[in-house]
This record gives sequence, structure tokens and C-alpha cells, in this order.
Amino acid sequence: MNKNEQFYDKQYEWMTQIFDAKVDAYHQELVELVEKKGLKRNLNILELGSGNGEFAVAAAMHEHHVSTVEIIPHAISKMFELAEENNVTRRIKAHQGSFYTISLADKFDAICYWDGFGVGTDEDQQLLLHNIDYWLKPDGTVFIDVYAPAYWAKTAGQFMELSQTVCRQYDFDIETNRMLDNWWLTDNSDEKRQQSLRCYEVADFEKMLVNTSLAIEEIIPGGKMDYDSWIFHQQVPIEEAMIYTVILRKK
Repeated sequence: MNKNEQFYDKQYEWMTQIFDAKVDAYHQELVELVEKKGLKRNLNILELGSGNGEFAVAAAMHEHHVSTVEIIPHAISKMFELAEENNVTRRIKAHQGSFYTISLADKFDAICYWDGFGVGTDEDQQLLLHNIDYWLKPDGTVFIDVYAPAYWAKTAGQFMELSQTVCRQYDFDIETNRMLDNWWLTDNSDEKRQQSLRCYEVADFEKMLVNTSLAIEEIIPGGKMDYDSWIFHQQVPIEEAMIYTVILRKK
């Protein structure tokens, strides 16, 4: 298990102490975005890094068929618990493994990677984009959340107490343009877990599409957290956003 996998494994364990997995308005909005761009009903959707399955379950509730790729087994178990609660288990298929190496036989109308792109090296991202290109139907659409370097450079050092037992602090590696996300237990600060995500300017992300048939169709800026007021602004100009969603289609 590599460093990021160790982070996700521990993050899921700690998050279950803080949050209940549930489908909320945010996940419904993501499904509606996919539907708007997919332009047809009963989509065959692939979600990469599905976590506890909130988006997958929301999409299944809209009568789409969803395949997921997730590396952490107990996250998959949590997804099926949520799917059973919402009576959509039959519409969800899970694959446990790495989306850099997994082999999938199906082709998909939509491929989604929400809040997580940037694990590994540039070469890893190019491999993933090549895989996405292969899995995508000719008229399909890709949705990828990309972390914006300017925001995360400014956020370095921000500390949060997520609960009485779990702490979090952001950092940023300027030389490699990587957001560093550190989690630890309050009573055991020596055992920290770190997520490292490569951040990309739009032009740098576009360079990653070389040797694929994918091209950028649209870019949707995300929001930002104002840590002075602790208010989250839902959508801001791209130069201020913490994340932006890239929508891709085949050329």
C-alpha cells in the first residue's frame, strides 16, 4: 500500500467517526450536471475514486447504471450499505483496485472523477487519461475535478479541528505544485497521514491530453473557503477557485 493509499484507508476510518455517509443536494447537483451534458436517459456511468459512494448512489437513484473503481475495500462496503438504504443496489457495480492498472471491459457514456485527480506523477495522470479515453464511448463525456495551484499555495498552513479527535492541516510544495493534506488524531500527532495531489493550471492540464483523443469542451470554476469568516463561496472566478471541473469529449 503506497502513501496515498495509506492516507485514504485511514481517512475513511476517521471520517466515519465524524460524518455519516449520505446523499445530499451537492451529489444531486453533480448528477444533474452529468445528465445535462449526457443528453440522454439511463446513462452508463463510471466513477473513479468513489469513496463512500454518495455520488454513485445519487446517480443510481436517477435510474442510471453506475460502475465504480475504488481501492479501499471498506469504502466499497459503505457504498453498498448506502445503496441498500436507497434501494438501488442492483444499479451499482463495484471494482476494487487502482484505476491506473485495472482492466474494464465496458464502455461508458460518462466518466467522473470528483475531487481527487492528481495522485502520483504527471506520467500517472497521463496513463489515467489514456485509460479514460479507452473506456469512453465515442459520444461520451468526462468530468474531472482539478485542484488549482494558486488557491492551495495561499492556503498552506491552514489548520482545522474536524472533531474532538481528528485534526487536519494543509501545506503546499511550491517546487512540485502539490497540495499536501495532513490528517492525524489529536492524541497521536506523531502518526500523521498525508495526501499529496498535483495541482494544475488549465494550460498544464491540457498538455496532459497529448496522445489521447480527448479535448476540453468546458471548464467550470468551483468555489473557495474563506477561512477568516469560515464561509464557503459556492462559485468564484477560476483564478480564486480551489478546484475547477474540466469537461472533456473526444475530438
